[in-house]
Amino acid sequence: MPGDVTMQGALQQLRATGRVRLHGHPAWTSRLLRGLTLVLVGLIALVAVGGLAFGVVVIATGAVEVTAATILGLAMALAMLTLLMALVLWWRRSLNRYAQVELLPVVLDASGLTLRGVGPIPWWDFWPAEHRMVPAEHDSGYTRRAVMLLTPSGFHNVNVGLPEHLRSRISPAHGPFWNKRHEWIYVPGVAGLGEGEVMGLINTARAMYTAG
Repeated sequence: MPGDVTMQGALQQLRATGRVRLHGHPAWTSRLLRGLTLVLVGLIALVAVGGLAFGVVVIATGAVEVTAATILGLAMALAMLTLLMALVLWWRRSLNRYAQVELLPVVLDASGLTLRGVGPIPWWDFWPAEHRMVPAEHDSGYTRRAVMLLTPSGFHNVNVGLPEHLRSRISPAHGPFWNKRHEWIYVPGVAGLGEGEVMGLINTARAMYTAG
């Protein structure tokens, strides 16, 4: 069962057989963003319903003279809220699709690391897992994430050799629009293991297969 996995058990299996296959799990950041979309949907719906009710009451009581400009203003406000709602729902659907990808098995063996349906990625294509400040996915700032920086060979294999629709499973592209690139791999989530444990397991396997 996914919840029965332990760091010690995974390490023992890796060392004994040279391979370990684990159940993927959405990372905490994915769960946080999906929760945020629900909050945004609720807030937008509340503003839309509240604003519409307020407008009806104000017009019905004669507090505001009904003119073409009044009607146009209400219509534009509702149109903007509808567009915003559509964007948030699109974002949530994309996050849900990514969460399904995160459920795919995480496999560590001599050929490399397989995660989110991509791989095996050779061990020499990325550096050990670590926490780094990287560009945020949805704004212009930076965020602390568990990542594995790509080596020169990994950079080429991901940005040139990997099909474009799979690159976003590695990590989001960043850089100017004319030179978007992927420079690291997001550490995958594993059911039953914490982020630090997954990083330690990956780094142990990488050291095993790149030694010498």
